[in-house]
Amino acid sequence: MAQRCAMRTVPPAILSAFLLLLIVTGLLLTAIASPQMALALLPAAAALMLALLFYEAPVLAIALLVVAFGLAFDLQFGEFGGAAGLGPAIVKLLPFGIAAMLCLRYGFAPAINWPFVAFFVILAISLIVLPMGRISTFGEMIRSFVGSVAPFVIAFAAAPRPFWSALCKAVILVPLISATVGILLWPTGLQTPFDPNWRFMGMHSAPFLAGFCTTAIFAATLEYLRSFRTRWLVLGGAVLAVLLLTQARAPLSAVVLFLVLVFLLSGRRTFPLKRKVDLAMGGLLPAAILFLPLIAIGLERFIETDEATAFSGRDIIWPLFVDAIENRPLFGYGLGAGKLLVDPEDPQIRLIQSNAAHNEYLRLAVEGGMLGAALIFGSIIAWVWLGTRRAFPADRLVIRCALVAALLHAGFDNTLIASTAVIQFAWFAAALARARLEHQEAARGDVVRRAIARRAQRA
Repeated sequence: MAQRCAMRTVPPAILSAFLLLLIVTGLLLTAIASPQMALALLPAAAALMLALLFYEAPVLAIALLVVAFGLAFDLQFGEFGGAAGLGPAIVKLLPFGIAAMLCLRYGFAPAINWPFVAFFVILAISLIVLPMGRISTFGEMIRSFVGSVAPFVIAFAAAPRPFWSALCKAVILVPLISATVGILLWPTGLQTPFDPNWRFMGMHSAPFLAGFCTTAIFAATLEYLRSFRTRWLVLGGAVLAVLLLTQARAPLSAVVLFLVLVFLLSGRRTFPLKRKVDLAMGGLLPAAILFLPLIAIGLERFIETDEATAFSGRDIIWPLFVDAIENRPLFGYGLGAGKLLVDPEDPQIRLIQSNAAHNEYLRLAVEGGMLGAALIFGSIIAWVWLGTRRAFPADRLVIRCALVAALLHAGFDNTLIASTAVIQFAWFAAALARARLEHQEAARGDVVRRAIARRAQRA
């Protein structure tokens, strides 16, 4: 019999190496012919080579994401690259690069990215319905749109389950990297890990580090309930210690609500009573005794009555946003208007050193109106709630409790526009994708088992 000729293909690793060789060769030839042009092309060539490397090993993109946010690139390089800053551009555009790489390699996810759709609708309303009444420019709207959807773009991509599992676990390291590097750099004078009020901030500010801690505790809890391995308790306890050191009230409140909901709503199979007792007596109680001074300081911050510090400026800024909402309640002033509402030169604003709302419900109601804010938060709820319908019980419980805690946190911090949002919603996207893939694998396993059972009966 004649043998069929099989067409040979180039292995992906060899193909990537060949493309890298072509890029380097082309760059060298360009340097010989025109050195100035070679210098101009060098950044693009470096970016292309980096993209090929991540395409070949997508897990490296997770490492880059963790390092970039753990070392606070947005703050460390905030003054470079012009007015916008190189650091903020990196942390906002990095998710787009990762999502594009995953889409090129694995395709698009089957689930609808409802938060992205909601923000796109608000942008369309801002550009079409509000051309006369907005206070935000076209460029500011686009920048705000990019910053708003950056946390959600990774949900467009499909990827194997190990990638999503690695991302779910890697976010736990972000606050730990920030804390560790901040302490190590302290003796050198390059970084001060405490602010003037002795709130721990690592490589970030105290509120930002606390925001990363919140997501890390969500992730550590999910991994613990999936495997009941001690290492997730140890990592979660370390993150909780960092959170207490930040003395941040809103993130700590969100974490307490999350843990209480998980304890109360978990069933015997999801979280057995024995493990709850072991966790309480072996971890929570000793930690409460060990960190009693920090807990006392945190409680003092919670119950303080000094009007100058009780709300950290929220009592000054929130009325401005409320007045703006009353003037244009339905459609708001357009994306990006929240940043322009408060005069940064106002003496009170300069005193509190912030012109942000520290309340995403108020900010989005100003930018997209009450209808827009309801659409955005409704889309986030639908995205998470519908995405966990077929998840395993532990995943469904933790992800939904994390959503409730995140919605609470959104009422007191910038949880959708700050860099912390990228890590938090990247974790939500990864956890939902992993749960969806595990359900599909379980369904395929059931089909195979039923087929085997039918064959055994016929035999």
